[in-house]
Amino acid sequence: MQTSISEISVLTIIISTLLLLFFGALVIYYVFLYQKKRFLHHKQVQEMQDTFARTLLQSKLEIQEETLDHIAKELHANFSQLVSLININLSAILPQSSDEMKDSIMETKYLAKQLMTELKSLSASLNTDHIMHIGFPAALNNELNRIAKTKKFNVIFTKTGEEYRIRPDHEIILFRLCQEVLNNIISYSKAANVVTMLDYQPGTFNLEISDNGIGFDVNEALRGAAERGSTGLTNIRKRATLINAVADIQSTPGKGSSVSISIPQP
Repeated sequence: MQTSISEISVLTIIISTLLLLFFGALVIYYVFLYQKKRFLHHKQVQEMQDTFARTLLQSKLEIQEETLDHIAKELHANFSQLVSLININLSAILPQSSDEMKDSIMETKYLAKQLMTELKSLSASLNTDHIMHIGFPAALNNELNRIAKTKKFNVIFTKTGEEYRIRPDHEIILFRLCQEVLNNIISYSKAANVVTMLDYQPGTFNLEISDNGIGFDVNEALRGAAERGSTGLTNIRKRATLINAVADIQSTPGKGSSVSISIPQP
């Protein structure tokens, strides 16, 4: 009799233990499902936010390009015409001027000619259709030539590998990205040399723009960008993501800086 009671007790303990294990496993399973659903939901929300941010940035860039195109046409149509009229008027009064005035008028005509050249160059750099027509390397070369003409920088431009075209819409974004980098160099670097390299590999297009300026702390610059209202470095990275590129910004105080862009090619 006692043996039967002991067997029943053992059986009861085993069944209770199994039930506890079963319900414990059930609880763990439902917790796992909940965590999985929560993770998937968070991932979906993050993807939606990322998609919205990319769409918003793309819309901003499209509006910016339309604005730049408008400015480019205005520069070409109106300002170029005004400079031409100035030249015509100067040519008209030149024969009637004294020898002393002639030198000043000729100098003014030369400056007006330089202004016309700069306006055309600037108009071309702002015009999206022109950039897409001549291609990214030629557009970037024109931009570097504009910087070289200031005689404040020693500009070096090199290309390696067999050149090919990337997507036209990507070329525009890449060109604006390069303009952002070059503008930062001109404005803040105090550099003497600007080196730009294009490397055409079968699987990857690589670009690097470097300078020998005063440099900066990249992490500190990114942390303080929002406080200062500076968007240069942030814009570089955001633009890079739109063309599936990787942007690597390297700099050391006193040792210059470099921005590398890598775009995988299909």
